[in-house]
Amino acid sequence: MKSRITFYLFILALVVLDAVLIRSPNLVGKIGLLIYKYHYLRTFPKALLTLSLVVGGAVIIGEVIRFVVKKELIKRLTGSVLLFLLITLSAALLVKTGMDFSSGSYSHTGLRFRIGAYLLPAIVVVVFVYMWFTLPVKQTPFPESPASSNTFPQDHIK
Repeated sequence: MKSRITFYLFILALVVLDAVLIRSPNLVGKIGLLIYKYHYLRTFPKALLTLSLVVGGAVIIGEVIRFVVKKELIKRLTGSVLLFLLITLSAALLVKTGMDFSSGSYSHTGLRFRIGAYLLPAIVVVVFVYMWFTLPVKQTPFPESPASSNTFPQDHIK
């Protein structure tokens, strides 16, 4: 439990850092925010709220998958496949973001803004990878030992 709290505090720190970075575009980036009507990234509180909602949604999805695997509503293999698909989609979004921000008008928005744009899908990938590695394993009880029974083979020999 303590490691999960530490992980979520780490993710929270990354979200705050990402909001700071995204809120720091250069002049071209600020003009782009106005032209493309990215009103949800114009101020630090709005950027923090937007990023928190996205990462929080990823955390909720991952925790729901962990919960249903723990309660054995779905098998662990099914949960692993679902998380692997989410990791793949998030990684594809990270690649698409990298391609978008490496050329065209986005490439002139400033280094901090671009790093912030890369960081969001990277955080989501980290969340889903963490959920994948920490999926609960079904606890199988040990079979009862024949030595623990009350009757011993010596008792039957007289």
